[in-house]
Amino acid sequence: MNKKSNLVVLGYLLLVFLAGVVVGGFADHLFLAPRASAHLTPEQYRDKLVAELQKRLNLQPAQVVQLKGIFDATGVRFREIHKRIEPDVAALHTDHDDRVRAILDERQRAEYDKLRAERDKLHAAQGH
Repeated sequence: MNKKSNLVVLGYLLLVFLAGVVVGGFADHLFLAPRASAHLTPEQYRDKLVAELQKRLNLQPAQVVQLKGIFDATGVRFREIHKRIEPDVAALHTDHDDRVRAILDERQRAEYDKLRAERDKLHAAQGH
């Protein structure tokens, strides 16, 4: 990959990382609760966030409707961005794995591949 495409990929990864930090930090401050929320659908998660904001901010019904619309629109935009950058992220992961595997001996590569398969299986089970 050339320098420009590396910078574009890095920019996209930074954007996704920062979005995750903001959303994750916001959620942690609202819900200092067990990680059961990891199994919620996006709609359930949104409703949980909205309910907490409604309670803590004493939102009016019209504000709740507007807030849900904002969350939904943000979700759509996030999925669009994620879909656009997914090929670049996949290419970056492949390049990373290829470079790591290149420095390993045969035994280490076999263990690394096993580790990667375990991690991939875990991600798939988590719906990633």
